[in-house]
Amino acid sequence: MQKQCVTWFRAQYPQYAMLLTHPINEGGKNTRITGAIHKGEGTVAGVPDLLLFIGSEYKFPTSGNLEMVVVFNGLGIEMKTKSGKQTQEQKDFQKMFESASFKYVIVRSLDEFIAVINEYISNSDPFRRRAIAAAHVEIEEARRQKELEHFKKVIGKK
Repeated sequence: MQKQCVTWFRAQYPQYAMLLTHPINEGGKNTRITGAIHKGEGTVAGVPDLLLFIGSEYKFPTSGNLEMVVVFNGLGIEMKTKSGKQTQEQKDFQKMFESASFKYVIVRSLDEFIAVINEYISNSDPFRRRAIAAAHVEIEEARRQKELEHFKKVIGKK
């Protein structure tokens, strides 16, 4: 499911593709030695499966004509099966993550992931979205130029 979610995200939001990442926090041959190495390199138990480095804000009506605004620095997404439960480490990380002004969600399907992402991005700052899109265009243009230069060198050698 996580691969489907990332594939959908990259197709739907290519300008944000670099900002959705999976912290490699599990898998492979986890011996005591590799575990110690990973811990020394900064691995933390309980980190969510996906991290989206885009800020967002949600506005909630309160009594009277006031609005409460909740600002998030980014989004952590924990992928779970229909019956999957968080470990204690995940619950602890969620508490710390949310206390640091990040949004944390658990998703159990591609449809749920799509709904969460679309809502989260629609609540992000339009100015910031334009800045990210402009940086994406700049990066892609630089990559195309580098590929073109390489192509010209290859063609010139023939």
